[in-house]
Amino acid sequence: MIVRLLIISVPLLVVWLSMGRHLVILLDRLITVRNVTLPVSPLEYDGGGFLIGGQSMTFAGLDNLPADLRLTSDSSNRVVLCAGRNAFTLGPRTNPVDPSGRPEIAFVAEPADELSFVTGGSLLSWRAPLQINIFGGPSPRWKRYAYYRLVWKKPSGAKLEMSWRYEQQYYSARGWTAPMMMWNSQTGLLSVDIRPGSPEK
Repeated sequence: MIVRLLIISVPLLVVWLSMGRHLVILLDRLITVRNVTLPVSPLEYDGGGFLIGGQSMTFAGLDNLPADLRLTSDSSNRVVLCAGRNAFTLGPRTNPVDPSGRPEIAFVAEPADELSFVTGGSLLSWRAPLQINIFGGPSPRWKRYAYYRLVWKKPSGAKLEMSWRYEQQYYSARGWTAPMMMWNSQTGLLSVDIRPGSPEK
């Protein structure tokens, strides 16, 4: 019985150690846990992404390159997010243009807009047995992903959805870290979806 158990468990352990991250990603597509609604204000663009309720959300994709996103202003001084050929009006800008060229843009949602900003995490974590800290000090023992999703709806029916994947690391002395953008071709902006609404009158 023990031999049979070892024959089954050892290959499973090897698969989990070598493929754990990939299996976690597959499972994450079906379910996430620790789902929490986060604040949606203040809102700001800092040159590299959004700050949503103080949480930094990068515009860099999984390839570590900036996504095809840009912010402009319309004739009413409302901030517009452009993604390729699609555009979504965010809301009025609340800070003046910096004459020195600094990119920060503060803005607010329009009164009738509906916003939600939610985070969730991987159900399982995976072992990181071979990771070494080249600067010395402890290395993480486990890792898991955190996901963020912004949904912004307009009365016209226009809708913006953005999702991100960040990484958390577990250290035996201090527990789980805050979710981080790791620049490791595994974390970053996952998707941007802009759906137009009916024309504004």
